[in-house]
Amino acid sequence: MKNKYFKYLLLSLVLASCSLIISLDKKYQHQSHNFSEKDFSIVYSHSIMGETHPCGCRHFPLGGLPQVAGLFNDLKSKKDIFYLDTGDSLFPTPFVPSHITSSTRFQAKNLAIGLDKLGLKYMLIGDNDLALGFDFLNDLKKEVSFDYLISNLKDKTLLEHKKYATLNVGEKKIFMLGLLKKDLVPVKYKKFFTPMEAAMKEALVELKDLGFDKNNKNHVLILLSHSGIKADEVFAEKFPRINWIIGSHSQSFTNFTYDVGETRIVQVLSKNHYIGEVKLAYTGDKKEAYKYHEIRDELHKKLKDNPFHAFISEHKSTLEKIRETEQVQFSSTLDPSEKLKTAKSCLECHTPQGEKWKSTAHSISFHTLVQANERNNTACIKCHSVGLGDKKGFVNFNDMVAFEKSKKSDQQSENYWKEVSKAFGQDVGSIRKLAPKKRRDLANQWLKIDEKFDVEHNFANVQCLNCHDQHQDHPFHISGKPAPTNAQRMDKITKNCLSCHTSEQSPEWYKKNSRGLYDGADSKTVKKMIKKVACPLN
Repeated sequence: MKNKYFKYLLLSLVLASCSLIISLDKKYQHQSHNFSEKDFSIVYSHSIMGETHPCGCRHFPLGGLPQVAGLFNDLKSKKDIFYLDTGDSLFPTPFVPSHITSSTRFQAKNLAIGLDKLGLKYMLIGDNDLALGFDFLNDLKKEVSFDYLISNLKDKTLLEHKKYATLNVGEKKIFMLGLLKKDLVPVKYKKFFTPMEAAMKEALVELKDLGFDKNNKNHVLILLSHSGIKADEVFAEKFPRINWIIGSHSQSFTNFTYDVGETRIVQVLSKNHYIGEVKLAYTGDKKEAYKYHEIRDELHKKLKDNPFHAFISEHKSTLEKIRETEQVQFSSTLDPSEKLKTAKSCLECHTPQGEKWKSTAHSISFHTLVQANERNNTACIKCHSVGLGDKKGFVNFNDMVAFEKSKKSDQQSENYWKEVSKAFGQDVGSIRKLAPKKRRDLANQWLKIDEKFDVEHNFANVQCLNCHDQHQDHPFHISGKPAPTNAQRMDKITKNCLSCHTSEQSPEWYKKNSRGLYDGADSKTVKKMIKKVACPLN
């Protein structure tokens, strides 16, 4: 009888305990996860900015969902991993222009589905992720299984999310929260967020209810922060009990942990070019470690029959169709009376310079977008053409090649681009890797096609006015101002080059400081690269 009573008592205590845990989980929007493996790592990304695959501009492309899938498959063969994202991943900017809303919405949604397929568990939203508001994020949540982890959203009904999460890994218990810096949020959303410092103070009280003991060496406190690395440093000084801050927003890159007291701060670069890994030991007696993974193209091979290749192919095809529809609907703002001078005009007088230009990758650079099925992507077009957005230039792909009025038609444009593609063949590969003579031959063929189709202005490819400034009436314009010095000209050309050759697209052009962060352009390298494509003086 006593034994039976003891069993009932034990069962009652267990049920009461479970009831309390469920009650606390509901009260604090908390979720718990259990792992039994001794080898366990948190892997993280941030600032993906809507990118599902490499754009193709880099010498050695980085990033891409198939490549990340390969890395994760390799890591999972050795350990348990838990995938997190700390924001600015769905959109490239916090505001979406109305004429590209459809394509941007599709791109963000499909990226989120891809991240979900990769095994994403939690995403801390960043300021960019609010580009289409809470309604979009709530609709997106219906399509994915990962949760938003936000600890300073005032109204929990605005967005379905978790406030805290815990991971039980052997003897170690990991407590996680996510904070978005209020000052970064678009004005209309600021009122919905509690300042980070106030939210952190509240979190420490609530996490204590959830079992966090600041004196327990096996209790690890991890902050997912969307505030920038400098703000993270200040935050670590104010809250020294935080073990790790996995940051974002500033797009900093930590080769190793940046330590403030006992707090370790880490970030990786944008667009999935790198994935960070926080390796958490099984017990508090072992030292945690940090590393990052460069997402090189060959990583896709680490997952046999990689399903993300088909995912990306379908994604690109659908996105291109949406962009084509958008661009047809987007009204042109071109100035019909006067257009920017294109290379064709310059070649009439500057023959040696023209021959040099033809031999460079610049002269046929737009075909890179044709090959990558990105010819309607204005984010890419701006650096593979001249005059995008200029009132004397063009506003979208449909306006990029201007035919004589009597020849202008949709069929003419379609036939024109078929002819260009035919000249290049099925796939010429990397434009950069072609021999100068081959590039010159292709550039000459393109110019002949322009003549055949009565093209008045072809803004495709990187041309003379991408680098040089000339008056519209050159060479007949007479200026009363003194001619710029060689130093002034070089400074202008350098600025023009760096507007497209950013640290993201051309990392080899940039210096890094002692912490591994990009620290301005390397002037020697930039001069060397400009010299490679520079026109002959005479």
